Amino acid sequence: NRFLSALSQLGEELPESYSEAEMKFHIEQTKVLLQEFTDQELIEYKIMDDPSKMMAMKFCARLEVSFQMIKPSSQPIVTLKMVQLSIARGMSPVSPIGFTYFGQLLARLGDIEEGCRYARIAHALLKRIGSKEVAGEVIATGTQVLCFVEPLQTTLEYHVQGQAVAMAAGDTHGALLNSLLYVATSFWAGTKLTVCKEHCAQAHKSMEKHGHLTKLAHVIQHENNILLLMGTKDVTSKIARCSAVEIQAAQDLQEANPHVAYTSYFQKMYISFMLREYEETKALAEKYFEFNLHSWTLLYIHTAHSFYGGLVSFWVYRQSNDPNWASRGHKAKIAMKKWAKSSGHNFQHKA
Repeated sequence: NRFLSALSQLGEELPESYSEAEMKFHIEQTKVLLQEFTDQELIEYKIMDDPSKMMAMKFCARLEVSFQMIKPSSQPIVTLKMVQLSIARGMSPVSPIGFTYFGQLLARLGDIEEGCRYARIAHALLKRIGSKEVAGEVIATGTQVLCFVEPLQTTLEYHVQGQAVAMAAGDTHGALLNSLLYVATSFWAGTKLTVCKEHCAQAHKSMEKHGHLTKLAHVIQHENNILLLMGTKDVTSKIARCSAVEIQAAQDLQEANPHVAYTSYFQKMYISFMLREYEETKALAEKYFEFNLHSWTLLYIHTAHSFYGGLVSFWVYRQSNDPNWASRGHKAKIAMKKWAKSSGHNFQHKA
């Protein structure tokens, strides 16, 4: 990776990977480092003035994006480097990215309160020193953490703001990231299907225009769901905006990227469950649960995975009496109850 090579030349080495135990150890070490500072002290922290370290931070910010897409298991390595370098050398214009991903990391590990704390610190840093070119990504990532404490009606508007800010700065990635997360979050939050369909159409058009196929693959999945739930039979032909090339590209991404494939199986399992097609639901659930992927990020869609994955598991358990399915269902209940404690108005009805 050219970014890793560039970092090495700038005197900043990044390990290729950590075991899960090693990763948690380094996360704890970083938490200890930050415990010395109040929120305000971090927001008003000294400014980085070393040009080589500022360049290293920019490369790290780029790595956050690429690792999230192709090597998510190693993304925290970059996040921790950004936070540690910010404390050692001062805050750079891209430091907010490191802190917002650190907040998401802590939230994923179960500490929603601390996760939101760092998401808010990142937003405050953005206002003080942040580069406009990274504002969209900071808002998008932090908003997903805030979904676990603030009403969804409020957090959805943050994604609208994030998209506008990113577009104004010419940050296509940040704008489309907010667009994708808005589409996904609004769908799972229960927005009317006709409204969701319009959101998908707008997102699809933008992603097609800018050639962001990974994001487009996720939007196509949502379009399929929406059309099926609205009673459309021949879904592929009804998505008139999808060319054969785009559909093939989406399928290729699902085969090449296990995280995209994992999400695809979940979406298909969800639709089969909603249509009460037991055999197909069970077959898709078996494939879905075969994936043993570890993610260090926390998104609102993960609550849908737990909720519907749990419902499917209990359904299959009632039909098969296989205790493995009951275990999956109970695991999902535990997750939903934890999230209900942090945001009753968003999750209490599902716990």
